[in-house]
Amino acid sequence: MRTLYFAVLFLLLSCILTQAQSIPDDTAQSASGTKAKPLVAGGIGDKPFITTYGGRASIGGYAEAHFIWEREQGVTEELTFDPRRMNLFAYSALSDRVSFFAEIEFEEGGEEIKIETAVIDFMISEALALRGGILLSPLGKFNLTHDSPRNEVNERPLVSTELIGVTLSEPGMGFFGSLYPGSNLRLTYELYAVNGYNEGLITKSPVTRIPEGKSGLGEDNNNQPALVGRMSAIWPNLDLGISLHTGSYNQFEADGIKFDQKRNLTIFALDWGWKLGNFTFQGEFAQAKVEIPASLLGIYAEKQRGAYGQIAYQFGKGFFRLLPESFWTAVARIEGVDFDRNIKGDSHHRLTLGLNFRPIPDMALKLDYRRNWFRDRVNTLTHGAGISFGMATYF
Repeated sequence: MRTLYFAVLFLLLSCILTQAQSIPDDTAQSASGTKAKPLVAGGIGDKPFITTYGGRASIGGYAEAHFIWEREQGVTEELTFDPRRMNLFAYSALSDRVSFFAEIEFEEGGEEIKIETAVIDFMISEALALRGGILLSPLGKFNLTHDSPRNEVNERPLVSTELIGVTLSEPGMGFFGSLYPGSNLRLTYELYAVNGYNEGLITKSPVTRIPEGKSGLGEDNNNQPALVGRMSAIWPNLDLGISLHTGSYNQFEADGIKFDQKRNLTIFALDWGWKLGNFTFQGEFAQAKVEIPASLLGIYAEKQRGAYGQIAYQFGKGFFRLLPESFWTAVARIEGVDFDRNIKGDSHHRLTLGLNFRPIPDMALKLDYRRNWFRDRVNTLTHGAGISFGMATYF
């Protein structure tokens, strides 16, 4: 699978120079002569603040706050107000070909502050651009489009948070671009070398938990970059993506002396989105394979997988005369993560039902009800439920 995936990516790259010949020198123009589309709808190049106000830099961001009530096995686990996060964006178009984007995240009232994204882009053409810095890794679409005002459910999908580790930011460098093989078809790609995950995925938890192995902004622990890439095919109402993240996660040599066997982590993901009238269907599937030391087999999981599927229906647009841009959205999401495919337990499943109101497209009031089913490693079932009311807006 890994060899086939990157073979396809390299075939795409080999077509770029030919494709680039048909793209105007003005990198703000697409192959059809219209303004270039963002690489990913809702991603770095598709924020509501990215406009020019007499200068070359713009700032913006988003904020969200929640009221949460949760019960597990009949006992109240949480009843609280949560100012979950505020993110600040900065964007600068230094020239037609050079731009900079950064995002800083403040979580839990400023208890945690981190640089989520800081990238420099050099546009050779729309088909080929160089990017370097602190990247949002293109592992599934949700990691690239996770802004709360854009999403219909207060909580992020389990497969994204519990398996991949969204938000997944990694130092790295590589290429991205768009190709136009047909009038109604657009292909996009991203391919980067990054620092990758580390052995925290097994040393920081009594069971395999991949998000614990996120390296953050630190140096590569084994001097062997991982590779991450995503390709997508985009039609007017349909978006299909395939992603892969692969590389060694453990430190296996020092000062040129090998003291351990190199062990790899590979995560494969599929994502999809389909708009049909007022209905929107979206989802994501991911599976991970972790090479575990022989002495830990049976204790730590070698294989994990998870998925979510979501349906949303938009209605009542302009129902309030004083809010002509307003509309309602009913949403349902079903999801789950299997943390160890070799046993029956160690899983988490969830059903979420929600009703949202947007006074304007960039602001959402979200009311969710969710049911949770937890199974531990001996397959004991625990039930949970919760209600949350969230407010989220771009600014």
